[in-house]
Amino acid sequence: MTPQQQQALQHLRQLLASPAADPAEIAATYVAVISEQLLQFARQAHERDGAGLVEIDLRGINLRTARGMAPITYYPAGSESDEWPPNLDEVLDGYDPAREAVVLLFQDGAGPQIYILG
Repeated sequence: MTPQQQQALQHLRQLLASPAADPAEIAATYVAVISEQLLQFARQAHERDGAGLVEIDLRGINLRTARGMAPITYYPAGSESDEWPPNLDEVLDGYDPAREAVVLLFQDGAGPQIYILG
């Protein structure tokens, strides 16, 4: 785990302990904690399927009480879903899959969030 991931993990623990913590901040911090794993997953999928994005769907999942794995899927560019933001094609056209990963996060109470990890 990188130093940044360790800091993010400490922050995530603090957020999870606070009933007042913003669910969007919890989810963003969760992405930071697993960023290296997401990058590896995206690189492997890119080699197999070409450019695309990693989707994490946390809708219906309470990160405070969740156990096990979150639904994480790789979609090649062009797969497109009606739920995806309209600017996602621009993001996919502009990222470097050799160094970066595009992550699309869904969660209850918020629109989809796009992260570029690298």
